[in-house]
Amino acid sequence: MSCRRVRDERSGWCRGQGQSARITGGERGQAARGIDRRACRQRSTPPRCAPFFPRFTRRGVTIRMKTVIACFTAGTLSLSVAVAAPRDARPAAFSHTLSAEHTVELKRMPAVDVARLQAEDARQDRALGQRPVRFAAPHVVDITPDSAGDWDELANGDLVWRLRVESRDALSLNFGFSDYRMPEGGRLLVYPAGLSKNADPAAIRAFDASDNTPRNVLWTPIVPGDSAVIEAVVPKAKLAELKLRLTRINHDYVGFGRLAREGAFAQTKGVSGSCNVDVVCPDGDDFRREIPSVGAYSRFGQFYCSGSLLNTTAGDRRMYFLTAHHCGMGTADAAASIVVYWNYENSTCRTPGSAESGANGDGSLAQNQSGAVVRATYAASDFTLLELDDAADPAFNLSWSGWDRRDIAPQGATGIHHPRVAEKRITHSDNPLRVEGYLGNSGASHLWVQWNQRGTTEGGSSGSPIYSPEGRVVGQLHGGYASCSTTGSQHVDWYGRLFTSWTGGGTAASRLSDWLDPAGTGAQFVDTIGADVAEPGAPTADFEFAVDDDTLTVSFTDASSDGDSAIVAHAWAFGDGATSTEASPTHTYAEPGVYTVSLTVTDADDRSHTASRSIEVGDTGPDAIELANRTPVTVAGAAGDAVLYRLDVDADAAGPLSILTSGGSGNVTVHVSFGEAPTLDSYDYRSARPGNNESIRIATPQAGSYYILVVGETAFSGVTLQARHS
Repeated sequence: MSCRRVRDERSGWCRGQGQSARITGGERGQAARGIDRRACRQRSTPPRCAPFFPRFTRRGVTIRMKTVIACFTAGTLSLSVAVAAPRDARPAAFSHTLSAEHTVELKRMPAVDVARLQAEDARQDRALGQRPVRFAAPHVVDITPDSAGDWDELANGDLVWRLRVESRDALSLNFGFSDYRMPEGGRLLVYPAGLSKNADPAAIRAFDASDNTPRNVLWTPIVPGDSAVIEAVVPKAKLAELKLRLTRINHDYVGFGRLAREGAFAQTKGVSGSCNVDVVCPDGDDFRREIPSVGAYSRFGQFYCSGSLLNTTAGDRRMYFLTAHHCGMGTADAAASIVVYWNYENSTCRTPGSAESGANGDGSLAQNQSGAVVRATYAASDFTLLELDDAADPAFNLSWSGWDRRDIAPQGATGIHHPRVAEKRITHSDNPLRVEGYLGNSGASHLWVQWNQRGTTEGGSSGSPIYSPEGRVVGQLHGGYASCSTTGSQHVDWYGRLFTSWTGGGTAASRLSDWLDPAGTGAQFVDTIGADVAEPGAPTADFEFAVDDDTLTVSFTDASSDGDSAIVAHAWAFGDGATSTEASPTHTYAEPGVYTVSLTVTDADDRSHTASRSIEVGDTGPDAIELANRTPVTVAGAAGDAVLYRLDVDADAAGPLSILTSGGSGNVTVHVSFGEAPTLDSYDYRSARPGNNESIRIATPQAGSYYILVVGETAFSGVTLQARHS
């Protein structure tokens, strides 16, 4: 008698008549149709047998194995149980006794004509901004657990379905499921074939019921190499709830990321140009808050672009992701297919122009998320705004970039992007931007930028943000001529203007205003925010204060709050060594000065939160206009006029401190000193470029007061001054 089996891990028992075999997905379907074509894989030593009658039901299909015998086999006894899939889930075979991986059914894909694809890509590279860069070719399939793959059963009764997939010479694979619904307690894993127990967990892609969406689709991040295992673990009682239909297997022929590049090709198109600058380099110091907001992403597992999270006037950290219209994300199906990779950047600053800078980096693709919906798109300014399905993972430490919707052409700019979908890079321009149409055509929908020679953009950078000197997004990359081989007037790009996109085509589906300013505040700009929010359920510390400069006495008023508990303790530190546990204390200082005061509040659930403020007590220095962190002011004056500002830096501030001027007319210089007002001849820092694009960077700012003197070399007006630190 011949047989097929569902391998049973329980107490070493397996199912079959004197044989060791496994029932395939296709044979399960045949059994449902009454076709008895069960074949056996022979064992060298027949085991002892006992009767067993399994019965499985899935979506109305009943599979009975008639006169099946359960067999006791010598082997490892595994008593562990399967659990719901955490994000660090491991293949079932790592902790259970399953049939050997090499015996699992293998689906081999047809050969991919890489030469033809590369020729098509070369032609596309010459059509600026018409299509995003392609990195993979699709294999169209229709595979379900009913039609392919093998099943095993774990000791606790959970069922394991596995399928091997191979597309020879692929640098990586990724998968699209047009039907995905995972029951609670189940999980889907996708991982490289032949994975060992001590392999990098980042190579395993894990999904569970939390990845279910109303669209019932799922697109996976890349898996390195040309062969992979797809594995589903499902509680037997919930098998009927499982939906899993694989319709795309994408063959990476370019090299998406460092892991992919461990394939057959020594040098891949996926490596970015050597002239690029890593974001970890000092060039990125003024944009440390903005850098985490930028991500690389794929569409339908075949094309890649860049994009960025944007802040809103509500500061609510909605997952609004700005990219380019020409990247093709403007449809519901395309948005559902997005896979975004966060914090994909090199760990060291490679010297621009060096062989190392043009080689593979060490960035990780482990931090990723998939799925989005379209909120707005508009071809004229080449923007698409998506809302990603999942909230920000706290472990990713993301940020939401600020933006500026004013009708301006900044005096300089910075781009943060993923060229050739390699590690994140940064590019600067000290040149004034121009307002014009795309590629220099008539109109006012785009910003033209000529980059400094250090750095560039490339294919894959499309959709990435361009920042004003104040650190606000003013557009997203459409296209241009910039590359490592261009110079001067050819080292240029065009960015769709956020000013144009704000009103777009006049509807919520074609403009940014409805989404980025939901309350209709009319704000012209907002600044970047990070992920640093209080723990859910924790109190929020806050306080107000009133200073009596004559007596050096400060009255503090507690303004803390807690939505679900009571605040039971206050801990004040006044910055001069004194403390208090009163709710709203009064404190008298011995000397004038700038002090950092902190309040820590604790609630009845033993959760706490701390707030800090810098306060000035008494006459601490020259009269100066107070300048708040990341709050721009406009300065004007006659030739020879000097305007003095004071910036107070808290003790917990993180460097660097950047002091910038931009825009307006005339010519100014900037002098900065710590603790006292600078003069024309005595200062700690000075910037005196032609025009108004001044920049001073202080790598490690001190706690206390910085005095900033803006001096008119000629009459000046409309000049923006801003100081920025974290």
